Amino acid sequence: MSRMRWKELRSLGGIAAPLAVTQASQLIMSLSASVMLGRLSGSALAAGGLCAIFIQALTVVSQGVIAGAHPLMAAAKGRSETETTESDEVAYAFGGAVLAGLALSLLSMAVLLNLPAILAPFGVAPEILGDVGEFIGRAAFALPAILWIAPIRLYCSVSAKSWLIMASVGLGALCYMPLLSGLTFGAFNYPGHGIAGAGLAYAVAWWLIAVGLTAYAIIGKHLPLATFRAAIPTAARAVRDVWSIGWPIALVYAAELGMTLVLTLVTSGFGAIAIIANQIAYTLNSIAFNPIVAIAQAATVRVAYHRGAGRDAAARLAGNLSLITAAGLMALFGVIMLVGSKHIINLFLAGETADFAAIAVLAQKLIVILAAFLIFDGLQSAANGALRGLKDTRVPMVIGLCGYWLLGVPVAVVLSFGFGMGVVGVWFGVLVGITSVACTLVWRWKTMVRNAASSTMDVPGPCGGRSWLRKQTSPT
Repeated sequence: MSRMRWKELRSLGGIAAPLAVTQASQLIMSLSASVMLGRLSGSALAAGGLCAIFIQALTVVSQGVIAGAHPLMAAAKGRSETETTESDEVAYAFGGAVLAGLALSLLSMAVLLNLPAILAPFGVAPEILGDVGEFIGRAAFALPAILWIAPIRLYCSVSAKSWLIMASVGLGALCYMPLLSGLTFGAFNYPGHGIAGAGLAYAVAWWLIAVGLTAYAIIGKHLPLATFRAAIPTAARAVRDVWSIGWPIALVYAAELGMTLVLTLVTSGFGAIAIIANQIAYTLNSIAFNPIVAIAQAATVRVAYHRGAGRDAAARLAGNLSLITAAGLMALFGVIMLVGSKHIINLFLAGETADFAAIAVLAQKLIVILAAFLIFDGLQSAANGALRGLKDTRVPMVIGLCGYWLLGVPVAVVLSFGFGMGVVGVWFGVLVGITSVACTLVWRWKTMVRNAASSTMDVPGPCGGRSWLRKQTSPT
């Protein structure tokens, strides 16, 4: 491997690794809450699961909009290396992201606080609705903290300080566990508050993370106060640019979540064995996909960073390396799952579980399909990240919507019902949808960089050269 490739791979890893650990910490928080609520009652566990679905959907879609600031920040960082004039473009994008996060957090809170009324028409049991109200009435107040952290996370990633987010969320996850236990079940002679205490613990933990992260970032000058001061005057104007890039990202996230929800509902009609086997495969997919999301975010940063600096070859290299890394890592996960499928299933289920043999057989079939599409899942995520670095979000949005909803869902329904394949047909539908999106996005990336390189603009670069990557306008 050449020195340039190795250096770029290290830069990608330096951004992606802390982000992956951050997401793992959030996964641990979610699993801890499930365990605690399961100890309360089946109703509490069901209510917590419903609340988690809505919280995840709202935060992921909101973060998709905020992510529109990511390529703006990274490109501005790259330009600052080659231009002698002082630039406030990073602060400009940061201000837009903060304002967008504030507006979206208020909107999300309004939805969550009315969640019992939203769920009531769907026939949810009254005791579950009551628990939903108790939990979400406190947990909803975590949304402003979560969406405040999102712009700081973007800022830190383009500043090569992703470790700051990793440390804050990791410490927050450690604090969350005793906080969750104490507020739910009680501690030191203080009574617990049941599921309401669990919701309160969720909100308190995220606010501790947000306040601690902000204070440390400002005091340590990782996020200078000057950035806030520069961001305030132009925030209202900047939010339009963030929205322009971010809304297609949010719509793709919504399409993926919607497909998962619909196919989960389809699976629930095939009985308990199918539901349990599906949950095992889905959990494995979530775990494997965790570092790939981080690689995609790193790809956005590195491609946009080189784009801002006018480095054509380096931008292409960053995108290509992210694709190779994502595909290789997912291939490794797939091999591990295939080789260790029996042992993996035993981690989820005890041997004396009812219908264990039938569940294990079906789960192994789903794991084989999962292993087949993991590579394509990694490719579509990395390609999306690289294209966002070029501020290309609308065409990938159309590709995702068509692949997931016009191909993946119909194939899943036809195979599961028309051909009687059940949950196996559902997963084949997912395989078809993900594969089509991945191949089209990779083709889109290759075509864009190839065409752009062959039609270099006659615009002098900062060092006297010419660069197609500088075909952009300053937001200021």
